[in-house]
Amino acid sequence: MKTNIVFLFVVLFSLCSCISDEESARQVNSGFQGNWSGTFSGDANGSIAFTVKKDGNMDGEITLLPGNMKEPISGYVSFNGKFDMNTKSNYKFSGYLKDSESSGIWTKNNLTGNFSFQKQ
Repeated sequence: MKTNIVFLFVVLFSLCSCISDEESARQVNSGFQGNWSGTFSGDANGSIAFTVKKDGNMDGEITLLPGNMKEPISGYVSFNGKFDMNTKSNYKFSGYLKDSESSGIWTKNNLTGNFSFQKQ
């Protein structure tokens, strides 16, 4: 009987100590942290500047041309460089950050184009 109870506690403790895939993908010290900037073009044009924090969170702003209208953008980059950033008006930038650069496609509803970022 005691053996069964001990075995049950060992199994329960083992299950409780498992780390989920989502938690393991979160970062404590992102290899991509720092200031980034770049441009985007296509159905809309402008520039983008953002900061990657040590936990992988991304915050910055896009500047739409012409007119220099600015809009906040935020997102997250995972440990492997995959990132997603969005604005409230639905501009979406997705892709992979590399050591010092990134390029890809942005969208906003039926609008689309290309972007290019460089680490400062």
